[in-house]
Amino acid sequence: MNVMEQAEEALRRYERMTSGQRAERLKQAGIEVLSLHDRRKREPGLRVRYDVEISCLQAIRIKRKDTSGMGGAQETLVEREGSSTLFKRVERLAIKTLYTLGLDHGAVRMESSGNGGCAVISIDPCPWKGVTNLAATYRESWKQHQELLDEEQSHRPTPILGMDPEFLLVQMPESKIVPASRFLERTGMAGCDSVTIGGRRIYPVAELRPAPSSEPRELLAHLMRAFAAASRSISDHSLIWQAGGMPQRGLPLGGHIHFSGVNLTGELLRALDNYLALPLAFLQDPRGSGRRPRYGALGDFRLKSYGGFEYRTLPSFLVSPLVAKGVVALAGLIASGYTQLRQRPLAKAEVHAAFYEGKREVIQEHIPTLVDDLKRLDGYARYERYACPLLLQLKLGRTWDESRDIRKLWNIRAGS
Repeated sequence: MNVMEQAEEALRRYERMTSGQRAERLKQAGIEVLSLHDRRKREPGLRVRYDVEISCLQAIRIKRKDTSGMGGAQETLVEREGSSTLFKRVERLAIKTLYTLGLDHGAVRMESSGNGGCAVISIDPCPWKGVTNLAATYRESWKQHQELLDEEQSHRPTPILGMDPEFLLVQMPESKIVPASRFLERTGMAGCDSVTIGGRRIYPVAELRPAPSSEPRELLAHLMRAFAAASRSISDHSLIWQAGGMPQRGLPLGGHIHFSGVNLTGELLRALDNYLALPLAFLQDPRGSGRRPRYGALGDFRLKSYGGFEYRTLPSFLVSPLVAKGVVALAGLIASGYTQLRQRPLAKAEVHAAFYEGKREVIQEHIPTLVDDLKRLDGYARYERYACPLLLQLKLGRTWDESRDIRKLWNIRAGS
């Protein structure tokens, strides 16, 4: 099925959903939607509206319009280069909105919500219909994307993977978080990352950034070097190291996987969601489910300057070597063979809700057939050594414990 056929198929699935089902999916993903009734109740004043056209998970046009009604409406185009922060923020919300509804292309109208963010006010799932300049722009975008996919299919490149999983430093028995910035620089193989609390940026999170590789074994060796670098820098050996979704309340952690050498598509994201994020949600310590939907939403990605993209849905998989090895192996396996992975349990309303609400019993029903699909992939033998133990844990129905000190599990010696 080519890009145009996929767009039409996605449109038919969208049209089979009721308006209530669409609204519920957006709510579960943490997307604010303003109905006409809600907008009429708002206080009069300056409003900024954005009309965002998305094709192949990228904005092809963003229009900004002052809707205050005073002095005549002013409409301008937001340029990707000239207003990068605004462009990226608006583009990201429009893509997330469409993706949550099963679409990779479409138009989203949104309005500033008064709390620093934007709310969705309408969606057009097929703006390319008709004979217009905009329709031609969509079709040209699809043509270019299809050429990239055809070239990828003919060469079948091996994906290159990287990662930047996070962990916390915790003082026990008080369970007090000690800022990673006390020991680690902001850059480097073992560094720290920021969060903004009360308008102030702080750096409480430790982050490992091993060199990428196309070989799982080599990537994991790079990860061990990053662990060793962190151990040499973190001089307070009384602190424990914790990973997972949210080992300490209020501070969620991510386990981002970086991909290059493979084109970003909606189908690749859906394969990662269904065959990696959903099983990992089943294994996750229930305490970590509070990370979603603000963090860890399905299909969350960011394009990177090196030409690839970062998949941001997973929690920090540093909870154990078994989980980390399995995640690396499954990520490589899925990126290599995602066109053969056709199950989409997350398209069902009850499974979509279960992912965000942490209902393991609903997710469990779908684990066996997802695992069977992964084992049947042509490239499974290459990843089996690291994938198999994780798949066994899924079969046994166990969960990880993110209160543990991960140094013991990784055999990290103090100052090594």
